[in-house]
Amino acid sequence: MRSASGRFVPRPHTDPTDGIPGPPSNRLGHNEIARSPRGTKLPLVKSFIRGTIPCFTPSSRVVIQDIRYAARKLSRTPGFTFIAAFTLALAIGATTAIFSVIDGVLLKPLPFRDPERVVRITNLRDGNRMVSSAPDFIDWRTQTKSFSSMAAIDNQSMNLTGGADPERVSAARVGAPFWSLLGVTPKLGRGFAPNEDAEAAGRVAVLSDGLWKRRFGADRRIVGKSVSLDGNSYTVIGVAPERFSYPDNPDVWVPLVFSANDLDQENRGSHWMGVIGRLAPNVTVAQATSEMVALTKRLEQQFPESNTGMTAKVIPLQEYMVGDVRPALMVMLGAVTFVLLIACANVANLLLVRAAARESEMAVRTALGAGSWRIVRQLVTESVLLAVVGGVFGTLLALWGVDLLLAMAPRGLPRITEVSVSPTVLLFTAVVTALTGVLFGIFPALAAARANVSGMLKDGMRGSSAGIASRRARNGLVMAEMALAVVLLVGAGLLIRSFSKLLAVDPGFRAERVVTFTIAAPETKYGKYPELRALASQIVERMKRVPGTQNAAIVTGLPLSNMMMRTSAHIEGTPQERPAERKVTDVAMVTPGYFATMGIPMVNGRDFTDRDGSGAPVVSIINQEFAKRYFPNENPIGKRITLGWDQDTAATGGNMTLGGEIVGVVGNVRRRGLSDEVYPETYASFMQPTFSNFSVVVRSTAAPSTVISAIRAQVREIDRDLPISDLRQLTEVVAASVSRPRFYTMVLGVFAAIALVLASVGIYGVISYAVSLRTRELGIRIALGATGSQVSRLVLQQGVTLALAGVVLGGVGAFWLTRLLAKLLFDVSPKDPLTFFGVAGLLTAIAALACYVPARRAARVDPLLAMRD
Repeated sequence: MRSASGRFVPRPHTDPTDGIPGPPSNRLGHNEIARSPRGTKLPLVKSFIRGTIPCFTPSSRVVIQDIRYAARKLSRTPGFTFIAAFTLALAIGATTAIFSVIDGVLLKPLPFRDPERVVRITNLRDGNRMVSSAPDFIDWRTQTKSFSSMAAIDNQSMNLTGGADPERVSAARVGAPFWSLLGVTPKLGRGFAPNEDAEAAGRVAVLSDGLWKRRFGADRRIVGKSVSLDGNSYTVIGVAPERFSYPDNPDVWVPLVFSANDLDQENRGSHWMGVIGRLAPNVTVAQATSEMVALTKRLEQQFPESNTGMTAKVIPLQEYMVGDVRPALMVMLGAVTFVLLIACANVANLLLVRAAARESEMAVRTALGAGSWRIVRQLVTESVLLAVVGGVFGTLLALWGVDLLLAMAPRGLPRITEVSVSPTVLLFTAVVTALTGVLFGIFPALAAARANVSGMLKDGMRGSSAGIASRRARNGLVMAEMALAVVLLVGAGLLIRSFSKLLAVDPGFRAERVVTFTIAAPETKYGKYPELRALASQIVERMKRVPGTQNAAIVTGLPLSNMMMRTSAHIEGTPQERPAERKVTDVAMVTPGYFATMGIPMVNGRDFTDRDGSGAPVVSIINQEFAKRYFPNENPIGKRITLGWDQDTAATGGNMTLGGEIVGVVGNVRRRGLSDEVYPETYASFMQPTFSNFSVVVRSTAAPSTVISAIRAQVREIDRDLPISDLRQLTEVVAASVSRPRFYTMVLGVFAAIALVLASVGIYGVISYAVSLRTRELGIRIALGATGSQVSRLVLQQGVTLALAGVVLGGVGAFWLTRLLAKLLFDVSPKDPLTFFGVAGLLTAIAALACYVPARRAARVDPLLAMRD
């Protein structure tokens, strides 16, 4: 409106179509502009606006106004909003899912009282961690002052019988101080009393929450009742809290009762149990380690036969539990961060293009008095709102993604049951969303705030954001996307090559058409060796009745199942070695026909026969690695060995002497894992040193489902109370042994694929937009005689140049960052040239393909229409 003097007076009116200018009392509406004198000069208008619009002070009303305006602008471009929000949702969802795993496994404190005070105490020999022996543990507990309490732990399986079908459950045998040491109170009943790990009082049990619900229907009256474990009656005294799963996710906790044989000083070298402790007040981990090292030195002097070369280390329990998986999970977090950055670069490029289309609007707003900061804040508000939409849908994707990750997660991944989308994860997602909105929005906003007001109002031409600065920004974002994609693809390529080489490793046996299961015979029914031998013979005979069976046998410690026994070996007739120089071998007991059943070749000598039973001379079969290391350049057949495992078992009518005459040599088997080295191994006849826990292998030509159902029926006929566990095909055992590298490869591969797609879309968008900006120039070139192929080549050259620059930058980054993958790789160098050059070629080719469509469009430009436009 005008005053009496003819001057413009600010109109107290809020135009609903305009959300940028300052407070309403200082605004100039569009109608006033329309009625301004024809000769009004722009500098006079700007001068008036500067004098009448005060310094902007944000308020809640203005912020709400900004948000409403941003929502209106985004709703008017649904295609752009959907693409940008979907890109962000994909990246934020993946980031949230991976952080959920990081939080549950690495960051969340253990569910104990003062968890930072709980430690794992471990032996060290040659830098390798070792479990402890019972005599060593007793000395640790009585001769140290750094710990307020200490408890031994061990895991085994037990037969749960009575009521429903018999079930094989995992049991944690723990010392009586276990519950008080951790500071965990069962949700029903109580933990172990101080003396309940004594021989007479050790028949009590605490059930896991899962077993309590699954087997006993969450009966709250279970406390005080009895359950049958391995044929013995145990009184249930408590139910553990939900999600409490230490150690190794057991179904039941029972007291660890030391036998007289366990405590015999002759068995000080028998290492089989872990030790946890709670640090005494004001004692640090370093101080406790110093005391333990001093103690192990004293024990080494007292017991050189068993403790030579032994030392100790105290490790915070959480670090001990997750230390092996921390590098891999951090690599996953870094990978998903790269995906998030690529998504931000893509959306930033979209916003830069969008800003170019809004230059006239920004120039008018600047002319009306909106300062640069005001424009920047409004545009950043739009980007943050866009990020919030992406964050909301990303969180929904994360809920599904976490379930998928848990389903894919390898068995035995520590603390995996504690992974969830927790409030901490949601807070992380909110922070990431806000930072993402600012990150991809700030640069386009700054570019838009530098619009050329005079040029825009005079000519309607594009301002600075369509010029060199904006073009450089878009090109820089594309190069950054390509560089990040190179790093991810190189990492994924290295893991894929590593995994393929791992799968190509010969395990030493033929797993196809073999079904396996585990039997644990209860001592109450099969406590004597003759009874165990009779059971084993009956099982083998019954398995031969299974349809299509070619052979069946028994083994203690199936390959790749983490079940093994190791002891020292001495070749008779040679000088006795010092403790630190003793030969070492893995040991397995097998029945005749085991090697044929498993497809393990007999290299020399003979297999076990039925004559190699109780009372017969002790004989052994060794693997090729044993012969190579300990019998170089000589034939081991007929040689005699003594193994350091000689146990008095007269009460059970058995013979635990191992070794004797070597009667055969068989091929090497990868017992620990496909990536581990082959170790010397000695096989004994199962019918001589018989064990109550063993695996059965059946090779059959029938369908696996038929074999599995027949096995269940045959075992039920032998003993209805004898549970079988781990009934599966041997190929599943092999697959489970590589589950962790498969998991890491799949996750990183998915992230790399997402990065590849986003980077390809990014370079396509930039080249396509560049073609639209150069339509006039390209039309002139064609009018002057340039051919379509020359124009296409010009556009392709621009895109491929950007891609190559990004590939070079990414290659340099990958050269340094892939060192973090070294521990995850098998038989592949982190600097593998085949992977680096392969990724570079792939990305360059895909970038050229992404540029092909805009290049063809450029070649078909009509010069008349281009120049007229």
